[in-house]
Amino acid sequence: MNQNYSKFLRNLGWWRRGLIEVKLCWRLLWERRVAFHLKLIPVLAIVYFFSPYDLLPDFIIPGIGQLDDFLVIFLACRLFLRLVPVEIVREHYEAL
Repeated sequence: MNQNYSKFLRNLGWWRRGLIEVKLCWRLLWERRVAFHLKLIPVLAIVYFFSPYDLLPDFIIPGIGQLDDFLVIFLACRLFLRLVPVEIVREHYEAL
């Protein structure tokens, strides 16, 4: 990834950084230059979020069950951003 992008994200709080990455993922999902198989990563994470099946069922420990859903989305976005070509990520990041 771009060093300026990484440095910028380190200076933000984790919450704001996560929101920026989710916005960036959303923009990249509609980018024609991104390969279809890469777009499946965040799409499948969203499907998992709405799926009735969970790694940690919501009824076992209230609150923690929802946390794993968000964690899967967050990790999928990070993986997606790392696999998309840097030039495309940089272009969309600068447009945010």
